Amino acid sequence: MKILLLIFVLTGYQALSQTVYQSSDVEIPATPSGGAGLLNQFIASNLQIPFQSSIKGVKGKVFVKGVVEPDGTMSGLEIIKGIDSLCNQEAIRVMSLYKAWKPAVLKNEKVRQTAVYHLTFDAAPLENFDSTRWSFIHYYNDKFSVVNDPAQYHYRSIMPLDERGIVKGDIIYEELTGGKWKKVSTIPFVRKELWYRVNGEAGVDSVKAYQLSAENNYETSYIPFLTFQMNGKLLSHIEYFSIGKMALKKSFYLTGMLKEMETFSDSSSIRLAYFNNGQLKNISENPKANVAQYKEGKILSAWTYDGRQMVKNGNGWWKNVTSVYEGSQKLLIEEGQVVDGLKNGKWIGKLADSTLYYNEIYDVGKLKEGASFVNGEKVVYKESAVQPQFEGGIKEFYQFLSNNINYPPDAAKKGISGKVFISFVVCEDGSLCDYKLIKGVRDDIDHEALRVVKRMSGRWKPGEIRGQKVRVKYNLPVNFALQ
Repeated sequence: MKILLLIFVLTGYQALSQTVYQSSDVEIPATPSGGAGLLNQFIASNLQIPFQSSIKGVKGKVFVKGVVEPDGTMSGLEIIKGIDSLCNQEAIRVMSLYKAWKPAVLKNEKVRQTAVYHLTFDAAPLENFDSTRWSFIHYYNDKFSVVNDPAQYHYRSIMPLDERGIVKGDIIYEELTGGKWKKVSTIPFVRKELWYRVNGEAGVDSVKAYQLSAENNYETSYIPFLTFQMNGKLLSHIEYFSIGKMALKKSFYLTGMLKEMETFSDSSSIRLAYFNNGQLKNISENPKANVAQYKEGKILSAWTYDGRQMVKNGNGWWKNVTSVYEGSQKLLIEEGQVVDGLKNGKWIGKLADSTLYYNEIYDVGKLKEGASFVNGEKVVYKESAVQPQFEGGIKEFYQFLSNNINYPPDAAKKGISGKVFISFVVCEDGSLCDYKLIKGVRDDIDHEALRVVKRMSGRWKPGEIRGQKVRVKYNLPVNFALQ
C-alpha cells in the first residue's frame, strides 16, 4: 500500500510540474533578473544581425515565445512573428543564451510560465557592397580620400567576404591606369590556428581556435582581429583606431555569449562584464593607462548572479570573481565596500578553496596597506600594481635614448624622419624579451631603434602586482627627427 501511495504522489507531482501557466494565472509573473532594461542591454550586446539580411537593410522585430522554467532558463523557444529565416534563427540563438529569468511563483512555488519577448533588428543597407563579386569595394581619389563620384576614381580596394560577411581572402588595392584597373598592392589575409586560453570557465584551460587578420608589413590592421572556436563560435573581437590604439575589445564564453566588452576613448574606457547566465555583472570605468603610474578604475554598477544590484551610482558592496595564474589558472573571489566608485575599507581576496590570497585596506581608492599570500609567503606592499620603470625614471629613460641613438647617415642625408613603434616585454628580472616591430620608417632607422631598445635590457625595474614581480608588455615610440 505504501508503495502504491508513493507512486501516486510522484505521478501527481510530475503532472503538476509540467503545467505551463500564463502570466495572468500566477501570483508573481516571470521577469528578467535585474529588470527588462538589463535584458534589453543583453540583447543589444549579443545580437549579430545576419550579413545576408543586412545587405539591403533590415528593420523589424522578431517575437519569440518560450517557457520560463523554474531554474531561470527558457525552453521551447519558437518564433510567433519573424522577419526572415536568418534573423529568426539569430533571435532564437540570443534568447537561448539568456538564463537569468526570475521564474513565476504560484502558492509559494516556482512554476513554469509562457513568456513572449521581442528582439529589434535595425540595420541600414550596406554601402560599397558588390553582390556580383561578394566583396566590399571602396573607391579613392588620387590623395587616397574616399569618394563616390566615378569621375574622381583613382584607386580602389577589394575586400572578399564569406557568407557571414567576414573577410576570407587578401585585400587587393588597384589603380586606374589607362582606363583599366591594375593591382598595386596586396594586404595578406591570414588564417592562423592556435590554442586560445579560456578564463573563468570551470574545467577548461584552453580550446583549439583560429584567428583571422589582414595586416600590412607594418602590422597595421585592416580588419578586426577575430578569433573563433573550431565550431565557428566567436571567442574574441578586437578593433583598433590606429597602431597600438585599441577601439573595441570583446571576449565571449564558449557558448558564444558575450563575456566582456570594453570600448575605448582617448582618456578612458567603459567595460561591461556578464555572468555566464546572461545577467549583467558590472560596469566600470578605467582611466587611460599611464606608463609611470597605475590607477584603479571606478566601479559604477554591480549585480549578483541572480540580479540583485549591489553597487548603484558607484556606492555599495562588490563581490567579484576573477582568476589568477599560479602554475595553473585558479578562481579568485574578492569583495569589499565601494564609495564613489572606488574601493574603501577592508578588501579580501580568496581562492575558490577559501585560501586567503590577499587583504588590503583602502581609503576611498587610495591603498593604505596590503599583503598577498602566494605559496605560503606573505608579501607586504603599498601599491596594488606597479608599472615597469627604467632605472632613474622617465628623464633618464629619454636621456638614454638621446645618448645612444645614432641617426643612420643615409636617412639623415635624405632628410628622412619619423617614429618607430616597438613593443617588448619587461621580464620579472628587469631584462627585456619578445621584441616586436609594430610600425617602422625604413630598414636602417628601424634596425637602429631596435638596437637601442635591446641595449636597455637589464636596466628596468620590473612590474609588480600585489608585491609579486610579473611580466609586462610595453609599447614604445622611438622618434627620429632632424634638428
